[in-house]
Amino acid sequence: MGFLAVLALPLLLLGISGIIYIYQSVRWLLSKSAVQNKVVVITDAISGLGKECSRVFHTGGARLVLCGRTWEKLEALYDALISVADPSITYAPKLILMDISDVNCIQDVAKEILNCYGCVDILINNASMKVKGAVQSISLELDKKIMDANYFGPITLTKAILPSMISRRSGQIVLINSIQGKIGIPFRAAYAASKHAAVGFFDCLRAEMEEFDISVSTVNPTFICSYHRQPAPGNWEASIWKFFFRKVAYGVHPVEVAEEVLCTVSSKKQEVLIANPIPRAAVYIRTFFPEILVQMSMISASHYG
Repeated sequence: MGFLAVLALPLLLLGISGIIYIYQSVRWLLSKSAVQNKVVVITDAISGLGKECSRVFHTGGARLVLCGRTWEKLEALYDALISVADPSITYAPKLILMDISDVNCIQDVAKEILNCYGCVDILINNASMKVKGAVQSISLELDKKIMDANYFGPITLTKAILPSMISRRSGQIVLINSIQGKIGIPFRAAYAASKHAAVGFFDCLRAEMEEFDISVSTVNPTFICSYHRQPAPGNWEASIWKFFFRKVAYGVHPVEVAEEVLCTVSSKKQEVLIANPIPRAAVYIRTFFPEILVQMSMISASHYG
């Protein structure tokens, strides 16, 4: 009896993990079918997250338009995608040079993007710039640069693509933002401000675009990091390991965020928060008990300042 009691918890955990794995596999397959033949634009495709988004949408059969600041890195990404793809069910990606922080050039780049296939079905705003430092140590010039990359760049591109979507009464816009668009933490003022601004804009855009059947989603992960051990894709034990590991890790892996972006596109979910229990709780504390979070921030600032 005692031996069976000892085995009960591991067996229960194993059973739950198996159910979760089956659910995620079915969800993953349905999500991939939803983007087949769709024209998908991904900004900053050469970043870690951008590469993973490119991979999952490419294997799903999307017609990709990949944007990035460096042509050599775009070509390397192109080669990596083509080398592992099945040419019978995938399309060769189109490559576009674009610096999302260079707002003055985005209108011309948007025309180039639309010329690739004549339309855009899904726009994934992925580009982002980070900065860390005390408010008084960050120059106003750098504040403006952060706002250009994280706010003005994405909304300028969105506005340039939007008329085409409205005329077709079809389209999806996804903003990959940050949990810091929901809560501010010390020494991230410029970054958090840009992310809060982006959330506000896309929340309003979502309401305005409803009459045109255009969906707008925001995906808010915590900071993106790497697992200490990266298991091989498709491994059942690896999926169980990943599920339990992320409960104790603070960040999320780019693979996990990219897969959630694909599922968000498929489900057209309005807002997604990718976070472990502690940062997720902080968002709810900020909403219902803001004075508690203020006190926590003050303690954190005094500790690290």
